[in-house]
Amino acid sequence: MARVTFNDADYCLPVPGFSHAVQSDRPGRHLFVSGLLTERRGPVKDEVTWYDENEEATIAAEGDVEMQTRRIMESLKRILSEAGGTLDDVVRIVIYLVDLDHYMLVHKVRMEYFGDEPPASTCVEVSRLYDPRQLIEIEATAIIPSDIG
Repeated sequence: MARVTFNDADYCLPVPGFSHAVQSDRPGRHLFVSGLLTERRGPVKDEVTWYDENEEATIAAEGDVEMQTRRIMESLKRILSEAGGTLDDVVRIVIYLVDLDHYMLVHKVRMEYFGDEPPASTCVEVSRLYDPRQLIEIEATAIIPSDIG
């Protein structure tokens, strides 16, 4: 199994879909995923001007934190796949929310993707993200199994 979870019952009541600590002792490559948003821009221009700064980014699901969360999780799945991993390899996520009142919607989506033994996680409320239309940003750490042959 990719993750083994640990919870301290004296710390607080167990919360479905939340792990206090996660252990992964299999050999693997550490993958650190930068904060993901739902932003999309046009193609890369060149090495100096990698995007047109006058071009407005497209924000998926503007105003809908649940759908933005799903879009970010799908991006995370694609990135992990490109690196040879899956969501099961994620050992930690950090969620940045513009409005902490949205936490339960985000938690519901997170449970759909990570199941009953999710990665260790932190959620913080921030005053603003890179683009004010963004409601959520998620970063992740994964340990992708080494090819042992």
